[in-house]
Amino acid sequence: MIYLLEDDNSIRELVTYSLNNSGLETRGFEKPSDFWRGMEQEQPDLVLLDIMLPEEDGLSILKKLRNNPPTRKLPILMLTAKGSEYDKVIGLDCGADDYVPKPFGMMELIARVKALLRRTERKDPQPEHTIRGLYVCPAKHIVTVDGEPVSLTLKE
Repeated sequence: MIYLLEDDNSIRELVTYSLNNSGLETRGFEKPSDFWRGMEQEQPDLVLLDIMLPEEDGLSILKKLRNNPPTRKLPILMLTAKGSEYDKVIGLDCGADDYVPKPFGMMELIARVKALLRRTERKDPQPEHTIRGLYVCPAKHIVTVDGEPVSLTLKE
């Protein structure tokens, strides 16, 4: 799930529509208060965050997310009209993982979102298999029979 906090209705609808049609489930929020309620219900895999918002600016939201242990490593992409080099540096220094100034190309945004999701993908623990006396751990390339290691090549 991707959360988009964007007060401009047309941008929010376009980005949400485009990401959903790219196979990325996305939910848009107009106001920070709605966003925080959504965060209480479900933590997303990624947040797209505008800076200039009603109620609370995006940089303060970013800082709150980075200072909260459950959301500290949550990938955050700034999507904002503040596009000067100084603004980008401030956003990245505050903890954003990426920064896309408006106007932006939709294909580039989708590619950046997918790249960020790939880099921050939550990996499942590597499977281990035990059947009677046989133990196999493919990730560590370990095979034992009755506790005795079996010497195998990487291909085997």
